[in-house]
Amino acid sequence: MIMLSKEELCGVIDAIGALTVGEIYSVAKEMSLLRGDVPRSMPEIKNICDDSENENLIVAVSWDEVEGMEESDLAYYIAGPNAFPEVPFELSEVIDILELTKREVDLTKVSGRISRNLHRRIKNLDNKIDSVNKGKVHEKDLENLEHRYSDILNQYYDYSFWLPENISAIEDEIKELSSRIESLKSAQGI
Repeated sequence: MIMLSKEELCGVIDAIGALTVGEIYSVAKEMSLLRGDVPRSMPEIKNICDDSENENLIVAVSWDEVEGMEESDLAYYIAGPNAFPEVPFELSEVIDILELTKREVDLTKVSGRISRNLHRRIKNLDNKIDSVNKGKVHEKDLENLEHRYSDILNQYYDYSFWLPENISAIEDEIKELSSRIESLKSAQGI
């Protein structure tokens, strides 16, 4: 049996609200012991978290976005916009063993941070378009711009439906990026 699938990871995090990678490791270890399986190593748990974060299944948040947490350098993970949580059968027993309590996340703060990050990525791409526009445009440059644009657009759509705060103000900036890239392509006859 695969211990702590991505779906289970999302279920564990969703049930508790927010967990650090160390806490996820502890939960996974206890679940493995209850199931009679070999626990995953910390690097394996970290890899599952990294992969899940890249797929927007989980989202890293800071201590000040989790209510009641003390200042820390640790990142907490919350279930993300693409999560399909599967709560493991053993989780309630593990919660009791580890004495974990439900944590609340301030999604308004998370929305603000994600909006700022998206805006910064849009601005960086806009600047890149400016620099490409001033010189000879190569096909690879256009592919790179389109790839970066696609990443921004996908992240925008994932988060715009998930976050409670409306981030639709960014939509106009995204449309402008699309228009600028299309103009570059037209100028090149592509």
